[in-house]
Amino acid sequence: MAHVGAKQILSEAQREGYGVPCLLAGNLEMLIGVVQAAEACNAPLILAYNAQVTPQIPLPLIAPAMVKAAEGARVPIATILDHGADLASIEQAIACGLSTVMYDGSALPFEENVRRTQEVVRIAHAHGVDVEGELGAVGGSSIELGYSQARSEFTDPDQAVEFVARTGVDVLAISFGNLHGLYDGAPDLDLARVRAIAGRVTTPLAMHGASGLPGSAYAAVIAAGISKINYYTAMARAVTHSLRQALATAGETDLVYHRVIAWTTGQFASETRRLLHLLRQSLETST
Repeated sequence: MAHVGAKQILSEAQREGYGVPCLLAGNLEMLIGVVQAAEACNAPLILAYNAQVTPQIPLPLIAPAMVKAAEGARVPIATILDHGADLASIEQAIACGLSTVMYDGSALPFEENVRRTQEVVRIAHAHGVDVEGELGAVGGSSIELGYSQARSEFTDPDQAVEFVARTGVDVLAISFGNLHGLYDGAPDLDLARVRAIAGRVTTPLAMHGASGLPGSAYAAVIAAGISKINYYTAMARAVTHSLRQALATAGETDLVYHRVIAWTTGQFASETRRLLHLLRQSLETST
């Protein structure tokens, strides 16, 4: 298969009514595990690098592995810089060969977010790279796992139409009650807002903070118009808990680091297969 841009993968998902997971690939255990699972499930995938989550692993070191894995995979795979904060990080990601960059100007005033995103789109598109923008602020944190007090700012549908038209982004991340990291209680998602935005823009929509949802929620989220499912915290916690159990019961001869690599890679694959089956069930439920 080919290493493709996120727009190609997500446009097909948008037409067919299914969701594509965007999973962090900040080290080789993550990268190998999630790609193995995508191939086993014959499902497209987006591999992401987030400098805030894995700052110890510089993008220039892991990006070639991400690109190589995407190029050699038996399923379509896109690569993306997640939550790029400035032009320097965007340009570095493009130079490293990622197929997509996300510029997150959601904390800026609307006009400034538009202006900076326009510049990112101009540079990225000149290199054949897709761009994800964000409008509306998604609260929470995928780094600090306590319940965040940061409030979300929901995406305004009218502004979403204007933002897409003026910037030319290929993917739009929106805020509708979704949170990075842990949810404090049951998620309260404004799916009517998602439908309102999806009905007025043709650009595929992304949900950040999708890993805290009950399994039954994915069908409704996707049916409302979300195509890109950013998923990390629940997977990271599950892998960590499984590793803790494995280490607690391992014999002395198994307590060596290469065993940890094998366990961790296997758990990322297992959790990704579980998520892909869940999203597949959501598609079957909604049809």
